[in-house]
Amino acid sequence: MDESKMISSVKQQYEALPYPPRNPEDEKSRLLRTVGDSLSELNHCCFKGQRNFNQNFRCLVAGGGTGDSVINLAEQLRETSAEIVYLDMSSASRRIAEQRAAVRGLNNITWLTESLLSIPELGIGQFDYINCSGVLHHLSDPQEGARALASVLKDDGAIYLMLYAEYGRHSIYLLQTLFREMIPQHLSIPEKVILARRIIGALPIDHAFIKDLDKWANEITASGYGDSGLYDLLLHSVDRCYNVNEVYALAATAELKLVTFLGPNKRFYDPAQLVADQSIRLLWREKNIQEQQSLAEKLFSNHIKHQFYLSRQAACTASMDDEDNAIILEHELANQNMAIHDAIKPEETLSITFTINNEKTVFQIMGNKVNKACFRYMDGKTPISSIIRKVKMKCGASEQKIRLELRSIFEDLYPWAASIFNGHKSYVRPCISVCTLSLKSLRTNCCIITKAKSTSL
Repeated sequence: MDESKMISSVKQQYEALPYPPRNPEDEKSRLLRTVGDSLSELNHCCFKGQRNFNQNFRCLVAGGGTGDSVINLAEQLRETSAEIVYLDMSSASRRIAEQRAAVRGLNNITWLTESLLSIPELGIGQFDYINCSGVLHHLSDPQEGARALASVLKDDGAIYLMLYAEYGRHSIYLLQTLFREMIPQHLSIPEKVILARRIIGALPIDHAFIKDLDKWANEITASGYGDSGLYDLLLHSVDRCYNVNEVYALAATAELKLVTFLGPNKRFYDPAQLVADQSIRLLWREKNIQEQQSLAEKLFSNHIKHQFYLSRQAACTASMDDEDNAIILEHELANQNMAIHDAIKPEETLSITFTINNEKTVFQIMGNKVNKACFRYMDGKTPISSIIRKVKMKCGASEQKIRLELRSIFEDLYPWAASIFNGHKSYVRPCISVCTLSLKSLRTNCCIITKAKSTSL
């Protein structure tokens, strides 16, 4: 299939079956949080914690679909001078996104019906942040798409990408191949969907896709994304996947650097999170970060997507070494620093339980007077230098001990995500010796470094 036919086929799909399916009326009762689009996390990872989003911040959502990211960004930037540009080649998808924005009364979005590949010729200016989720892997030339995005990125800007991952989608590509061989291409989209469902219903119980069905149920069932999800997952005309090394190679073609991976399985890009055997850990001791991440994805073998930030800057992440910065708990832990402070009891274990992909992981803090006092000032306002001074006055501990305690708290909490998705509620419940946080879906970092809002000592 030549490029023009590929583009036509993809456009035809999304005109017939906008993805993901959304009801604009749902905007009256919930805001969907999208990975990569939390301004606080973006600030931490890509702007050293020091970006002021209130002044002339420009976002491009390239391949905006039915509007999840553009709505999330526009809502966060509602009271600012920021501009959000939505771009998608599907008129049907754009109509749904516009209706969602209208329900919310958002007027900070510029709407464009164009192909991502047309970006360099559109004259739309430069952007501080570009979101491109689930688009490049549907292009015949993803590298051209990455370069198109980079062509409108400011020198200090950042890009969020989501690309399909190779190893966790094995059963998907097996079924896609089966469908290409069994389903006549001349059939209409509804006819293909009907036949695909019949084939799925006839699969042996030990087929790889049936074994993985729980993983994909939301995509294909009527209670989830229905026909739109099934077609996007299993019948898409252009679909490729990436491993870690290919992600780095794609970034390099656009002269960009990978800042960090994101999402609920972020920690599984670190092989140390997957292997406890010290003798095996020695095998990657001398390897660089890319090589370690490549090993980790094979050890984990279940990534279904890669979600990550890109930047032109070699060092753009906020650091605890800059003591003018502050530490803040974000997302479902936001404003809970005092609840955790109150729950910590010296010489008792404080537990925070995270549920990720139906697996419970417990983060534990052995309470002491120093870490208890540290949480009091993790408010995003108090500079690290002031935290050290105040905790020293309160506890009499040395500055070195306080710095080590702060760094330990941050390094333990930072990799965890804490964002509501699809309306699931989460909470922190302090009690005598246990603080429990139970989350259905963990998507963004819950402990970050940001510019101190007050530098008074």
